[in-house]
Amino acid sequence: MTIESLAYVATRGETYFKTAEEFVRLNKIFSYQGLFSYLSLLADMIISPLITIIMAIYYQEPPGIFSVISLQKTVTLWYDWFLYEQIKHEIREWTHIVKSIGGPFISTNNSDYHSYVYADAMQRIHYSFFPKN
Repeated sequence: MTIESLAYVATRGETYFKTAEEFVRLNKIFSYQGLFSYLSLLADMIISPLITIIMAIYYQEPPGIFSVISLQKTVTLWYDWFLYEQIKHEIREWTHIVKSIGGPFISTNNSDYHSYVYADAMQRIHYSFFPKN
């Protein structure tokens, strides 16, 4: 285990399972589940806001209330997407740390919950350095 890995475990705290839970929630939204869900996500994140902005510029009037609600949904989706990418990178870091010490120590048959395997391993590593009273 490298010094960077030790520093990561020391500064991260005990929020591994919260992060894994958030990853599972976001993975259900952003993982490819078929053409229709992909096109729906594409429309919500890119196409619909572009149409709203172009129409507002073309007609030179502010968008209506339903367009504003749609834009709010778009902002929320983009925020969640960036959070999803950040958490995905973090779990990839967990994978490297856990595999460097010979883990993971448990397994699951459901790939949706594989992030919990690495959360458990990181929690065990954390408790090995900072025992719980």
